[in-house]
Amino acid sequence: MKKHPPFKVTFEEGCFDELEDDLTEEEMEKLVRGIFELAETGEIFEHATPVSELPEDEQAQIIDMLSRKKHTRH
Repeated sequence: MKKHPPFKVTFEEGCFDELEDDLTEEEMEKLVRGIFELAETGEIFEHATPVSELPEDEQAQIIDMLSRKKHTRH
């Protein structure tokens, strides 16, 4: 039985637009697959930087972005 993370991985529309010219379709698929694998194993958290450890300007950008998103639970 495959273990699933306690969260859903979703990508914001256009989040990879800046990479389209630099990566082949195969490389892009490998990147996305790798992100899902890191989430499934929980390893994504081992490499994450808490928002509180980021510079204040980056913290403000993240907080602003999250406050503009519609939060729903399913």
